[in-house]
Amino acid sequence: MKKYIIYLGLNDKDKKVQLISTLEAYKIAMNIVPKKTDGATIFEAFGYYKHADGTMITERSLRIELMFVQKNDVIEIVNTLKNVFNQESIILQEQSILSELI
Repeated sequence: MKKYIIYLGLNDKDKKVQLISTLEAYKIAMNIVPKKTDGATIFEAFGYYKHADGTMITERSLRIELMFVQKNDVIEIVNTLKNVFNQESIILQEQSILSELI
């Protein structure tokens, strides 16, 4: 089984600052993610990112964990989030795990 983790930075790629509050970003993600999944876990995180132009920024992020989902659905989620949040890139991590619903 695969576990997917999406790391969504919340700074706008052009302005390089956060334009949407973290709470509002969570609400937006919660309107997008369930359309392709049966469940998710979302954490608030904080990290840094180096833009293609070399600018280094710190930013709040959402970490979205998904299991029991097809990769093509995860890619659709990532592409939607990328457009909605005006992101240069989004990290998608894929892990092989053992997990089951009991």
